[in-house]
This record gives sequence, structure tokens and C-alpha cells, in this order.
Amino acid sequence: MRLANIYQLGVKELWGLVRDPMLLALIAYAFSLSIYTASKSVPETLNRAAIAIVDEDQSPVSSRIISAFYPPYFTVPTLITQSQMDSRMDAGLDTFALDIPPISSATSWPAARPRSS
Repeated sequence: MRLANIYQLGVKELWGLVRDPMLLALIAYAFSLSIYTASKSVPETLNRAAIAIVDEDQSPVSSRIISAFYPPYFTVPTLITQSQMDSRMDAGLDTFALDIPPISSATSWPAARPRSS
């Protein structure tokens, strides 16, 4: 295709756009007001998100994990049981649930096992 044909098609499309005021209004809205309202309506960070924690481990490490969820990003975490977490998830409550499973001291990672000769 020659450059002159491309230029003529571009001019033809621009004249069609000038003759369609609704399309011009839609383009102006889509590239200005809708972008502005979307950027202002969604917060960038969490603000007082509800959280519930099931602490089955009861270790110092799990206590440090629980203390990491602090205001103003999260509400004060509530400690619940496994059955309470299941019922809350079945009910569809707007609560983030964190389950910290019990880790026994006898459990070791495969890399930490001694090599047999």
C-alpha cells in the first residue's frame, strides 16, 4: 500500500469522526473523566480490613505473625477456632481468615535430614 493511500484513509476517518459528535463525546469521556474517577475511587492501600486468625501452633513465631497485622491497615485480629472459621467461610462473611497449622518439632524438612552413607 502506498503512503498516499494511507494518508487519504486517515483523513477520511478523521472527517467521519468530526461528523459524529456522540463518538467525540465518548472518546473525550473515556480518556479523561473515566480515568480520573477510577483513579480516585479505588484506594491504594488497605484500610481497616477485617481479619480472623486460627492459631493452632501457639508458638512464638505464630505470635509474631499475628502481631504483624496491625491498624490502620487491619482491624485488631480476632482469634477463632477451626470450626468458627469454617462456619464464617460458609456464611460468606467479609473476613480474611488466616490458618496457622501446628508444626511439631519432630517434623523436619528433607534438606535437614542427615545423609546416610
